[in-house]
Amino acid sequence: MSSEAMLRTLEEHHQTIMAGLSEVRRQCGKENPSSRELAEVRERLISASLARSRFVSEEVVPSLLKNADDDLRTELSELLFATATKRMFSKAHIAQWTSASIEADWSGYCAAARGIWPMMEEQIARETRVLSADSGIIARSIPG
Repeated sequence: MSSEAMLRTLEEHHQTIMAGLSEVRRQCGKENPSSRELAEVRERLISASLARSRFVSEEVVPSLLKNADDDLRTELSELLFATATKRMFSKAHIAQWTSASIEADWSGYCAAARGIWPMMEEQIARETRVLSADSGIIARSIPG
């Protein structure tokens, strides 16, 4: 995959996740949940986040490692560690906040979700910073 295609795909993942976060925020702005709508939004967000994580760890990083020097290997290792750590926190959040527990404690869910959003946004910012077209390692590392 070319660097341009890789960056475009990563940006699409990021946009999908940000749209999902926006929708969950909108849902949490309501006094009472729309369980069906929220479940659909959460499912799309979970799927988008997992797809992004897989894309970074299974496609981006292996492509970059092919020509990586020690500094780049360190940077990629840190990115993978951050990705895995955030995935662990996300899985715990998803496991704790099932449809039933959300319905039983709507305000608790929204408070917990507000704690997860910055983590997700920081991961997107990190990936953008590390992998971006302007200064990131994709542009520096993959020809064409």
